[in-house]
Amino acid sequence: MKKLFTVLCFLILQIAQAQTGGSFSFRYEAGATVKIVGRNLANPWAGGINGAQYSTLHLNTDTVEDLVVYDRQTSRIMTFVAERQADASYVWRYAPQYEEQFPAITFGTWMLLADYDHDGKKDLFTHTNGGLRILQNTSANGQLSWKTIADPVYHEGLSGTLNLYINSVDIPAILDVDNDGDIDILTYDINGGTANLYQNMSVERKNDPNGLDFKRIGFCWGNFKSDDHCDEFIFGLDCIYVGNETGGDNSGARVKHNGNSMLVIDLDGDGNKDLLTAHVTCPNVSMLTNVGGNGASARFITSTSRFPAVTPISFDIFPALYAEDLDFDGIKDLVASPNTYGNEGNLIDYRASNWFYKNAGTNKLPNFQYVSKSFLQEDMIDLGEGATPVLADLDGDGDMDLLVGNAGVRAANGYRASIAHFENTGTKSKPVFELRTTDYLKLSEQFLLTDLKVAVADIDGNNSFDLVFTGNSINRAPEIRYILNQAGRGAAFQLDPTKVQQIPTPDRLGVIDMPTWYDVDRDGKTDLLIGKQNGTIEYHRNTGTTTAPKYELQQQNYGQINVVPGATSPSIVVIDLNGDQRPELLTGTRDGSLRLYQLPEKPTDKMVLLDSTLVINEITQTTDKATPGANLVLTAADLNDDGLADVLAGTSTGGVRYLRNTSEKVIITGLEDEEAKLPWVYPSPTDRFLRVKSPNNGVVQVMNLLGQPVTARLAVQAHTEATLDLGTLPIGVYLIRLMREGQPVRHQKVVLSK
Repeated sequence: MKKLFTVLCFLILQIAQAQTGGSFSFRYEAGATVKIVGRNLANPWAGGINGAQYSTLHLNTDTVEDLVVYDRQTSRIMTFVAERQADASYVWRYAPQYEEQFPAITFGTWMLLADYDHDGKKDLFTHTNGGLRILQNTSANGQLSWKTIADPVYHEGLSGTLNLYINSVDIPAILDVDNDGDIDILTYDINGGTANLYQNMSVERKNDPNGLDFKRIGFCWGNFKSDDHCDEFIFGLDCIYVGNETGGDNSGARVKHNGNSMLVIDLDGDGNKDLLTAHVTCPNVSMLTNVGGNGASARFITSTSRFPAVTPISFDIFPALYAEDLDFDGIKDLVASPNTYGNEGNLIDYRASNWFYKNAGTNKLPNFQYVSKSFLQEDMIDLGEGATPVLADLDGDGDMDLLVGNAGVRAANGYRASIAHFENTGTKSKPVFELRTTDYLKLSEQFLLTDLKVAVADIDGNNSFDLVFTGNSINRAPEIRYILNQAGRGAAFQLDPTKVQQIPTPDRLGVIDMPTWYDVDRDGKTDLLIGKQNGTIEYHRNTGTTTAPKYELQQQNYGQINVVPGATSPSIVVIDLNGDQRPELLTGTRDGSLRLYQLPEKPTDKMVLLDSTLVINEITQTTDKATPGANLVLTAADLNDDGLADVLAGTSTGGVRYLRNTSEKVIITGLEDEEAKLPWVYPSPTDRFLRVKSPNNGVVQVMNLLGQPVTARLAVQAHTEATLDLGTLPIGVYLIRLMREGQPVRHQKVVLSK
């Protein structure tokens, strides 16, 4: 029998491995419905937005422009199509299938779209080392494509030909400044005090509005200088002659600032382009009114430090503004977002970091009126920063509910993390996640923690899941706490937040390490796998008791995985993804990569990489090159009742991505009769715990050799491991009885030894 079991396991493994070329796959989908305050979210699984840059572009072949968002914090491009509704209105619908069709953008920089060659297709302007990179839009037949035209762009400077310098932190203005038909560029100089006009001379020199022939005009633009005090400017500068206050051509000067943003737009209808500008250290946007003309004749003499006048833009640091038609009325609106790399000082509320102002006027005479602080964000799960989802049946109704931890939000009691609770009010095949609270069990009131990572695991070995949460304390040291579930397996969770217990922090647990609970050695006690900052996985064996778990390091590189650069702090989920009744190990890392491994039979075995090309693009039907987001945190469960576990991936931008499992489901024909004879209780001998994995729903009970029951009955679910605790029984031989409705009773002999 042992030989037969070994042969069958080998055959099953060979079948699973033979299918890895195309057997495992996921697709981005609209996914399950999500409700907040009774409203269905339009794009619940878009993954969150923090500091966004906005441009419009034709993604598909219809006549309405779509929306492209670049989040500089994660270097992620997000694409939204304008979707026509039954009433002829439009909504923004998240369409991730287009994201891989954009070129890679340098992390933490900027990306804007403008049609420089007047072919009706907006081209791509972005940062490169030393300045500006331009890619021509060469798209055709609904397929986006790009051709690098200049990298970097050069210009005729004040002392010869120079690269057109744009600070990587700045947001420049790319538009026809002088109204001659070609695209000019405005940006702040290297010192950040004055603005430079790089006039496109293509019309003047070649009568060609489609060229890229730039010349720096004078020593400054608009006769002003920023005084780096948020609302103070010096006016009346002489921008023409050498010897002015700005000095000479500063192309080689030392950088003295960290960033400015600018939006150039006619705000008062006089035909002159005005300036909206913000500094990296300031919360406000200043408006400078142009009383001169356009191009080199622009002249500013006054400033207003609060714009707009009603509900002015106010971030704690560095706003940037973008003018695009965002409500489909043909008139350009205004959106503002923080232009930062991160959340220094935890001052920004990234749940509401995209302020939308509708233009109630016209393009020639705009009237920007405040509408919302969470444009696009209000239609997705967006908890600010660091979403960590976990799926669990919290109410015992047979379907999966959702908990999502976050990094933290600043409130009256400081910057604290919390857990959002979404109850599944739908069904197993059509879940509807409805937000019940953003502070589950009010844990944020009890603990001053940040970067909260949530999990469910059987800590006390009683076959019911407990709540586990890891967070960083006020001194940035990671701490692990848990609340024991007083309910039985399959019943609604009974958690008492006043009875939180703390697990001794394992040695070397870092602030961005990712803990996962799984019974690695199958001894009935839940062990700890930690995805480390260096990309490896540590195995900590639970050597404690059900009342006092203790985790001791066994291996520093569990599975002996080869770490790919960037694939650090792996989040781990262990689950059967193709229905072969064998769990796989899936990781999501800080660079947004997903990798699937064959779970080792023994903790010391090397894991085999099964696939790292898991997500399939809807358009190309090949591997999607875009990532779901950064700093991924994974959870998995069957969310559409098709027998395959789907994956939710939390992101650093506070959102969650939904990946439907489209793997080829493994059906092993011809082996069912033999499988029925295989051991379904193991290990034997055992010193205490037994694992039960029944092919059917049923009830198990331990009997002595006289046929007398010596334990209570335990309900088991088909193909789901349960644990039997024999710790109270004397050493000896026992029978395990499995009773199933409509099936014969099965018995298996086990040995309980020291």
